[in-house]
Amino acid sequence: MKKLLVITTIALIGLTANAQKTALDKKIRFGFKIDMGSSWLGPKESYVAKDGSKFYFSYGFISDFTLTDNYIISTGLNITNGGGKLKMQNGHGFGDDRIDNGSTNAYSISLQYIEIPFALKLKTDAINGIKYWGQFGTYLGFNIGSRLDGVGDGKVYDKEKITSATVPVNMGLDIGAGIEYPFNNKTYGSFGLGFHNGFVDVTKQDPWQDGKVNLNGFFLRTAVFF
Repeated sequence: MKKLLVITTIALIGLTANAQKTALDKKIRFGFKIDMGSSWLGPKESYVAKDGSKFYFSYGFISDFTLTDNYIISTGLNITNGGGKLKMQNGHGFGDDRIDNGSTNAYSISLQYIEIPFALKLKTDAINGIKYWGQFGTYLGFNIGSRLDGVGDGKVYDKEKITSATVPVNMGLDIGAGIEYPFNNKTYGSFGLGFHNGFVDVTKQDPWQDGKVNLNGFFLRTAVFF
């Protein structure tokens, strides 16, 4: 009986270790992710000022392709919602709002993209069942919707569609770090922080005439892999 108990205990320990390895070390892993945080527009000209941030929300499909135990290529397909708030002075604004009458124009811009991320993820070996990761890469976004709220030269904008006044393609730097933990032998969770730094001027110079304005975001990422 004692021998049977010892053999059973050893077998259970082996199965538990194997289950954790199976959950965290699949060569190709697929899942879903949600990012929530804050986004803002970063102007580069003195006559355009950041006037606040907007809620950042992104969701979609995510996949990791293991190159080695510690190097992974991460990609996917996301729907991302962000934007920011701007103030413009001295005749700068949207369309006809550029009349120089000394007024200040205030805008809230909402942007929606289909995004394709591509990053190199570096991951540690398991420490008490947990793996730590960091990633560095980029993303390519295609604008599918833009809305304008605010006041310009006395005119009030309420969810006005301005897709034609925004640049159709966006891209930028994608960095992040976090942890992975197995729920069972098939499913595990990934939790971390991420930052997007846009490279592209997201507003067209005509009708804006606002110099370069890029889109940035800081967020909490939650993902489940199967």
